[in-house]
Amino acid sequence: MPAPRFEQLHRQPGPLFVALGGAGMFGANFYLYGSAGEWIAIDCGFALNATPSGRNSVSVPSLSALERHDIKLSAILITHGHEDHIGAIPHIWRAMDCPIYASPFAARLIRAKLDPGLTWPRIHEIQPLEPIGIGAFQAEWIPVTHSIPESHAIMLDVAGKRLYHSGDWKLDPEPLVGGLTAQGRLQALGRQGVDVIIGDSTNAPVVGASRSEAAVQNGLQDVIRPCRERVIVTCFASNLARLHSLAEIAFDCGRYAALLGRSLVNMHGFGRAQGYLNSRPGYIGPWELGHLPREQQMWICTGSQGEPAAALGRLASGNHPQLSLEPGDTVVFSSRLIPGNEEALARIKQGLKEQGMQIIDDDMAPIHASGHPPQEDLRELYGWLKARYLLPVHGEIYHQKAHMQFGRSLGLGGLVPNNGDLIDLSAQPCKVAELPHGLVELEQR
Repeated sequence: MPAPRFEQLHRQPGPLFVALGGAGMFGANFYLYGSAGEWIAIDCGFALNATPSGRNSVSVPSLSALERHDIKLSAILITHGHEDHIGAIPHIWRAMDCPIYASPFAARLIRAKLDPGLTWPRIHEIQPLEPIGIGAFQAEWIPVTHSIPESHAIMLDVAGKRLYHSGDWKLDPEPLVGGLTAQGRLQALGRQGVDVIIGDSTNAPVVGASRSEAAVQNGLQDVIRPCRERVIVTCFASNLARLHSLAEIAFDCGRYAALLGRSLVNMHGFGRAQGYLNSRPGYIGPWELGHLPREQQMWICTGSQGEPAAALGRLASGNHPQLSLEPGDTVVFSSRLIPGNEEALARIKQGLKEQGMQIIDDDMAPIHASGHPPQEDLRELYGWLKARYLLPVHGEIYHQKAHMQFGRSLGLGGLVPNNGDLIDLSAQPCKVAELPHGLVELEQR
């Protein structure tokens, strides 16, 4: 594929699309849209890659395409606050030197990452369903349910085309924390006409519909209530609905709960500050919980992906400063394994079994719900939007191809993009050039 011509990038109205991360891979989501020389990005995340030690290396998208082809971004638009969508901002944002648009919760998470001693571009807090003009683009944030509050799709109107960037999403009628998907607005967009969906492929190979967070709460209660000794639950720190559910379950089961792990403590604080967590009675300090009888203790900890330095990893190796496990304790994995972490997680589970722990995971009970759409969710959303074309992103090539195949069964045309593919969206999407792309590994401190 040839390199792009100057007039393609700087004069043609397009619109144009290129993924510089997030296509053919999980993480490092960084998607660019251009028209007549004006460019915006959607999301700016990092990627985690497992190493033989079990620790994760962190990589961010390369900016070589912007530097080589003199592409200057007018703005970065954020769909939601997960690290694979915002985690690269502190590392590469200053080089781009453009404003950022995000929901209040995502903006709070971003500000917490920034060095207060440095000057940063401005963060604009958006209001959902209120379009914003950014040069040649009009952007509207559409609320969708996901595994973190204030998740959005972004509708772009540019060069006479309507582009629906899905972000991460699922359909959940009972998300417990945060609002519902804006079904009425999505159906209205479909009546107005949508040209291209740029969509989440994570669960495209999976048949069926999403499990609700309300169903997960019931499943967790069913497995925790019979436990007679200490209970340890590991989950993703950003899943505030899960933290809400676990606080409720602890209260209902006559237990007290505490958080182990910096990311959990921080996210819980952010959630309370934004008014998303008001469970009864909430969480107590680890020092308080440690003095209570084992049968009254429930600990929520980081480390669901087998990270050896996280709380669960240290518990499995017997060197956590605040807690030591004992035979008969139960460890509940309320999480989904991210591909690449299989060996690290297997080591953690083996360490727990050797200490006499009972282990319960999602293969044994309905105690986790993915935040991404399986096929019935895709079918319902795409029925609302009635788009003409699909570009599957956010997944490895297997997931993207499954998404495209399913899209074709619904009557959608389109193609599977790779990172670096410059795609012209002015008519039927087609690849017209290739931009440099790659990841830059960050030094670990």
